Amino acid sequence: MQGRSRIVVEEQGTAEDYALRAILEFNKGFSQVEFYAMEDMVCKLVDAYLAVKERMGEAVKVVSADIGMTKFRNRNVSYLSLIIERLA
Repeated sequence: MQGRSRIVVEEQGTAEDYALRAILEFNKGFSQVEFYAMEDMVCKLVDAYLAVKERMGEAVKVVSADIGMTKFRNRNVSYLSLIIERLA
């Protein structure tokens, strides 16, 4: 299996769109998918993860979660990075 694919959750697209994208990345052979979102998109990231979990059940697990703050356009913004892994 390949390494990790990164999906940046933005305003355009629904949580279901991002969930489908993650599942497609797993089907391409990636063993891990990282969801990354800033500010208001964090809620959509969580919804996307829950949609993946609903579809894949116990075949997926959270490997890492990172919550923090970063500088973006000269201001502090919160972010969430969630790495999920497909189990054999």
